[in-house]
Amino acid sequence: MAIRTGDVLLTNPGRNYVLVRLETDDGLVGWGDATLNGREKAVEAALEHHILPEVEGSDPDRVEDTWQELFRGTYWRGGPVLNSALSGVDMALWDLKGKRAGEPVYSLLGGRTRDYATVYKHCGDDSVDAVVANAETALDRGIDHLRVNLGDPAGDYLDLDRVVDGVNEIRYTLGPEPELIVDIHGRANPREARRIAAGLEPADLYFLEDPLRPENKATFERLRDSTTTPLAMGELFSNPWEMRPLIENEQVDFLRVDLAHVGGITAAKKLATIAEHHYVETAFHGPPDLSPVGQAASVHVDVSIPNFGVQELTEYDEYYGDTVGEVFSGGATLDESVGGLDVPDEPGLGIEVDAEAARGFEYEQGHLPKRRAADGSVADW
Repeated sequence: MAIRTGDVLLTNPGRNYVLVRLETDDGLVGWGDATLNGREKAVEAALEHHILPEVEGSDPDRVEDTWQELFRGTYWRGGPVLNSALSGVDMALWDLKGKRAGEPVYSLLGGRTRDYATVYKHCGDDSVDAVVANAETALDRGIDHLRVNLGDPAGDYLDLDRVVDGVNEIRYTLGPEPELIVDIHGRANPREARRIAAGLEPADLYFLEDPLRPENKATFERLRDSTTTPLAMGELFSNPWEMRPLIENEQVDFLRVDLAHVGGITAAKKLATIAEHHYVETAFHGPPDLSPVGQAASVHVDVSIPNFGVQELTEYDEYYGDTVGEVFSGGATLDESVGGLDVPDEPGLGIEVDAEAARGFEYEQGHLPKRRAADGSVADW
């Protein structure tokens, strides 16, 4: 048994996705997600010219060995492009392994530790009243973990006074029960992050997400010592080793890696195990630029680990209408009675891709927004 063909498929059923398709010589097909927002063509090239030629002819059951070969077996290791490519292959291999075994992937990861993965919903908007209205709608649907950002994520929403005063007002209006989350997107410097974290202590956040830029991890020590607000980090990391010092030094409370960037299911499961030993919980990244394949992979890990915290929720029809459903079938589904995602008990990841339909939604070149400070200098995205 061997991988007969490996293909990369770019599709845009409302958003650009990079999908990996592996087919064995006996006709089994596995799917993975290698989407890197705004850099899709770079990942496609890495897969076509470097990664998939190495995978073709290999044994699909040797998931760990393939991971090690693709990460360590070349001179250049890691980085967002290569690790996104690796992530897509890894997911597809786990999908194949589950299909061959006749078991869902979570069963191969040790079985269920929970019946569903609690989710948090994006409720951000331009005003306190609008955020509260969005939050109340989510609460009515049974979702009680809420991201309550103020302003446009693609614009400048790091107005310190507005963030602190607005979120505290949102907490006062919604009451003490909902779990609130605020995302800074790594835009704050250490001084600003300490001010925000301390100012939001009355709001009793579930966590403050990506409060600092990812490059200098030493800045987390001072932030950790200055506040009781729980901290989450990880979506900007594309190498599992990048997250390790924050976990081992217990400078974060939540692990926020993205399975399509950090090395797939294999890397996420290992990081979750390391995090468990330091009382760090998971809160895997799950934005609209993670495809339904990546979402399904995340939930398989969520329901199989003991230190799961929460899963970021994307409802694709809310963003893109019915077009995503023309390409993807199955996958994770939301149960509003418990406010959580679950995956089917079908073999593999429990999601299928209509390749012909996907090819009908052509890739569209796009770029992440550019941000500049008031004086015209470059600002962190």
